[in-house]
Amino acid sequence: MPSEPKAPVRGRQLQALRACLLYPQGMRIEAYPTAMSALRNRGLVVSRPAHGPGRRIPAWFITQEGRDHLAEIDASKPGARAAPIPRAEP
Repeated sequence: MPSEPKAPVRGRQLQALRACLLYPQGMRIEAYPTAMSALRNRGLVVSRPAHGPGRRIPAWFITQEGRDHLAEIDASKPGARAAPIPRAEP
């Protein structure tokens, strides 16, 4: 149901989502293949072309929903100060 909250990502999917955040120009498409497809199905990442050396290559990019999801996860940790997650440049 749409009114139910989404469960937070865990384990390998959480690692993949955080790794995607580290590469604002796109993370290689071969990284975390099963985790990234599950994250794509949840709308947390998208696959689109990125500029490579002399060509366009497919890459993973985190969505704003993915950034918000990470912020919620980090804010819910006991005793953790939530550092602001940088917004994507348009």
